[in-house]
Order: sequence, then structure tokens, then C-alpha cells
Amino acid sequence: MSAAPYSLAFIDSVIDGFMVGAELTEVDGPDGGPYLPLTQSESPDQTAGYVRLWRAQGESPLDRMVHMRLIAGPVETQLLFVFGRADTCMPHLHLQVVEFPPDGCVYNVDLMPRLDAVDFPDWFTRVYIGLRRPYKQATSDRNNSCAQAPANPALAVYMSPWGIASGRANRAELEAVEPQLRDYVSHYLTLSKADDWAAPAGVDTAERDQRYLELFFADELDPRAWHGVYKVVGEARGRVIKALLRNPQRNLPHKNS
Repeated sequence: MSAAPYSLAFIDSVIDGFMVGAELTEVDGPDGGPYLPLTQSESPDQTAGYVRLWRAQGESPLDRMVHMRLIAGPVETQLLFVFGRADTCMPHLHLQVVEFPPDGCVYNVDLMPRLDAVDFPDWFTRVYIGLRRPYKQATSDRNNSCAQAPANPALAVYMSPWGIASGRANRAELEAVEPQLRDYVSHYLTLSKADDWAAPAGVDTAERDQRYLELFFADELDPRAWHGVYKVVGEARGRVIKALLRNPQRNLPHKNS
């Protein structure tokens, strides 16, 4: 058996950290494996990866964690989201690594904002001040593609200025930046242990979050990415994945489509 791809080993280790540091319970699929097995749309007997789902428990300000492993020939995509509970202002964590031959990769990480900077500057200070050092370490090295800010502006407007996003990179760069990616995860875990993420007075964070995630995961915002997913697993399966990313899990019936 071949060793797990570097990207998968990295994301699995991040997931292991959440299993130790957060109150999360995995939701199994119908066969006891991953919640949503994925197959190639043109060859249903061939795997295209899987989606794993965890639900938060207890008084945690988290709602769910979703990991999609997408296999498209030699290309491996690892997409990990940890979502704050809809009725709180806990940020969402977004972490992604894509590997493609012979030595290429793309990576990004961000804590996605739940409030607006003009109305709630103190929230932005609280969430992002701890990311100043890892952000500077990653982006001040001009040899790193993430220092060149190759972001899609249409997508970037829904993310934070503290996000680290690479252009076309290689394994050596990913390994060099990995400590900073892990710093973002560690900072997020620290934030998740606080118990004062209640929505500010007069702000319906659940309603805002619904609109926010509808926009962020819209096909039109990142058509290349979503059409790529549909091409691999089929549009119907792709929209099931999108629903897991958009919709809160707490207090909702479990539907394994």
C-alpha cells in the first residue's frame, strides 16, 4: 500500500488536533466509513475520495467540521472547514491544500469573519491580533508565492485580510509555510475554548451567516473550483457537499443524501 499523500497526512494531523482540543463527534456513513463516499461520475466503480463530517457537542461555540478529500486522477485536494455555531460570532476556519504532479501544490488558510469591521472593530482585534506573527512570517519571505497576494478578488472580499493564500507553489514551500498554517489552527483552537462568543445585541448572526455562506459557496463566485468538483463527482453529489458546507448541523435532522 502506498503512503498517504503529504496533503492528506497534514490535514489528518490537523483533524487529530481538533479531536483532542474540541468537542467534536464524527458522523459515520451508511457503511460505518466516511459520511459521504465519493465516486467518479464517469466511472462509478472508481473512488473520488470522501467527505467526513463531525458535529460539535456541549457548550462549544463550534457547529461542525467538514473534510473533503477529492481525488481527480493524480490531483489530490484536501478541503477542511470548521464552522462556528450559527447563533454565535465565532469565526470559521478554512484550510486547503491541493497537490498535483510532479511537485506542485496550492495552499490557503483563513479565519473567516462573522461580523463587520466598521461596526465591530474590537471583534477583529480579538480574532486576528494573534495571527500577526505567523502572517508576517509567511508573507514577508518573497520566495513564498503567498507573499505575492495572488487572490481572486471576488472570493477574497468574503475572507479576511489575514488569510494566507499561495499561487502555484511546490512541496518545499508548503513544508516551509506549514508551521504558520499550524499556528492559524492552534490560534483557532484557542479561540474555540472561550465561552463568550454570544452574538452582539441587535445582530442576527444566524441570518447573516446563512446569507454569507450562500454567497461564499455560490457557483458564480468560484466557478472553476465548483465546476471542477461537479466534473469529478457529478453535479448532484457536488450539491450535497455544498449543502454540508452551507447548512448548520446543530439541532437539524441528520440526512445522509
